[in-house]
Amino acid sequence: MSITETTETTETTTPGARPAATRTTAGLTQRLGLWFAHVYVLGMCATIGGAYVFQFGLWEYPCPMCLLQRMFMLLSAIGPAMIIARSRKGPVTTREFASGWGVAIVSALVGGTVSGAQVLMHIAPGDPGYAGALFGLHLYTWAAITFFLAALAAGVNLVLADQAAPLDAAAGSPALRRAATLTLAVLALFAVSNLIACFFLQGFHWQMPGDPTGYRFFTDLF
Repeated sequence: MSITETTETTETTTPGARPAATRTTAGLTQRLGLWFAHVYVLGMCATIGGAYVFQFGLWEYPCPMCLLQRMFMLLSAIGPAMIIARSRKGPVTTREFASGWGVAIVSALVGGTVSGAQVLMHIAPGDPGYAGALFGLHLYTWAAITFFLAALAAGVNLVLADQAAPLDAAAGSPALRRAATLTLAVLALFAVSNLIACFFLQGFHWQMPGDPTGYRFFTDLF
């Protein structure tokens, strides 16, 4: 008589642990969520950079409403920048992730309102609009489009917060840690340069003219 012994193997799992495949997928989505925060911040900076081309390259001075829109672009970029900065120090919670994108949405909506108001100011037939245009649209119109897309992108990130929250994605990615330093430095550069440009345009006056024709700081000196 032959006796066949069947050995049953029991897998020991840690309560709450996810399968390796699930953890890999989650890590990928978390890294993508953090990379998108970088794209958002750099995209806002690039938009302001385009406005710098008109200001310093074509000598088209921005009006107060134009400068206000730039400020709201910077404020909108600060939201995901908060997420990036937090990821350098450790895990980012879903609450912190949602707060960062919430700041981006609110700033984009207020900035879009300013852009929309400027569009309506020049919507009458025969109105040439303010300053130059790019592909037939003035910069404040492009700003309105940018704010709309920014609010949409930030909203999608909020919807996917549970899957896209970076958690500790940066801890295991040297590329993300290096990119964080670069992205935050670029944002700081544009924030400081915009502040300096505003000061040179307004000088030591309490108000800036609605249609500036030069840098008042220098015209007052000379």
